[in-house]
Amino acid sequence: MRDLESILSDNRSGSSKIIKNTLELLKDTDEDERLEICKKILDTHPSMAGLRFIVDNIESGMKINKIIDKFEEMNRRTSENLEKIAENKIVTVISRSHIVERGLLKAKKINILESRPEKEGIDTFRWLKDRGKKAEIYLDAFMSYAVKNSDIVVSGADSLLEEGFINKTGTLPLALTARHFNKDFYVAAPSYKFIDLCPEFDSNFEFVERTLVTEFIQEKQKQL
Repeated sequence: MRDLESILSDNRSGSSKIIKNTLELLKDTDEDERLEICKKILDTHPSMAGLRFIVDNIESGMKINKIIDKFEEMNRRTSENLEKIAENKIVTVISRSHIVERGLLKAKKINILESRPEKEGIDTFRWLKDRGKKAEIYLDAFMSYAVKNSDIVVSGADSLLEEGFINKTGTLPLALTARHFNKDFYVAAPSYKFIDLCPEFDSNFEFVERTLVTEFIQEKQKQL
């Protein structure tokens, strides 16, 4: 069973991984305790809209296995739609998103920003290298070189809003660098990450305006 404290203290994983770990924990938790535990995780990771989606589904009475199936299907389809765009391209990415990772398995090469302070880009690098992909780590200060030498730029998202999205700090300068070099900037995130109001978030996250985004890639391959 996933340990609650490890989820609460996780500052390296992408939101889809934290959501997956949360669902695994809830599956092994008594039904009458699930809502309280999920709300506690949401309080610790307020920028992750998928956790709010879980809370809403639990409150509506949806069974945990059905919630898990729903998440997995939306994640899978989003990755597949990204894969079609990234195929045979050189792609620059930031931080770590398991949805993005799975969508890059047909990319020609992946440039990965280290993503300080937690350096979770290194985890992305290892995951892709373990699957035989050509990948290279770039220090964040070399962002412009990574973007200049790529075909497209891709990011995940913790939350989606009408005005833009929230993701790991460093995503805004990445989007601006993509605009500077005239590179398409894609955001791969399922629709369950959409929220009406901007949540509170700390300095590890930042807001990026949708005007900097070429396209939002979701399970139905359409913009918000």
